[in-house]
Amino acid sequence: MDQSRQGPATRVTLKSLRQGLRRDVLVAAVCALIVLAGWYKGLFWVGADTDQGQVYRIIYVHVPVAWNAFLWVIASAVFAGWGLLVREKIAARDLSSQAAIEVGTLFAALSLITGMIWGRPTWGVWWDWDPRLVSTLVMFLVCCGYHLLRSFTPDVRSRRVVAAGVAILAAVNVPLVYYSVNIWRSIHQPQTFTRGQTSASGDIVQTLFANVVAMTLLGYSLYRLRRGGLSVSLALDEARASKE
Repeated sequence: MDQSRQGPATRVTLKSLRQGLRRDVLVAAVCALIVLAGWYKGLFWVGADTDQGQVYRIIYVHVPVAWNAFLWVIASAVFAGWGLLVREKIAARDLSSQAAIEVGTLFAALSLITGMIWGRPTWGVWWDWDPRLVSTLVMFLVCCGYHLLRSFTPDVRSRRVVAAGVAILAAVNVPLVYYSVNIWRSIHQPQTFTRGQTSASGDIVQTLFANVVAMTLLGYSLYRLRRGGLSVSLALDEARASKE
C-alpha cells in the first residue's frame, strides 16, 4: 500500500505496531534460547529414569508442549467468551482469541508428534487408539476446524461469532484430555502429578518445571507476535477500505 495515501493516525498506528512486532521477535528469540537451555539440561544433566531409562527424556519436551496446548486453547475460549459477553470489545477479543488458538493448535500438533515419538519405543507402535491420544487428536481437529470456518465465513460478524463458538468447543476438550487416563482404561502412563504428590524424583521435577516455564514464556512470546501481526493486517485492511 502507498504510505503517502495513509492518514497520519494510520501511519502512527502502523509504525507502533511494526515496532512492537520487531520487539516481540527479539523476545521470542530469547525465549527460544531459554527453551533450548532447558532441553539441554534435561537431555544431558539429569539422571535416567528407573523405569523407562533414557527414553523418558522426551518428557521435557512433551509435557511442556502439552500443557501449553491446554493453556492457549483455554485462553482462546476466554477471549472468545469475553468478546461475546462484551460486544463492544468483540473485535479486539476476536483477534486475541484467533492468535491464542493458532498458538494452541501449534502446541497440540507438537504434543501429538512428541507423544508418538515417546510411544514408539515405549508401546512398540507409533499410534494406538488410546483415550489420551484420541482425545488430544479430537482437540487438535477442532482447532483445525476453527481455522477452516474462519476462512470460509466471509461475513465479519458471523465469522467472529462462529469462531468464538468453536474456540469454546475446543476448550471443552481440555479437561477430557487431561482426565482421560483416569476415566477410561488406558495404556498411557498415569498422571505424574496428582494432588501435590509425584512419582518423579526431585531433579526430574525441578527440570521439568523449568522447561514448562520456559515453554510457556516462548508460547506467550509467540502469542504476542501473532497478535501483533493480526493487528497490523487489520490496520492495513481498514486503511485500504477507507480509501475505497
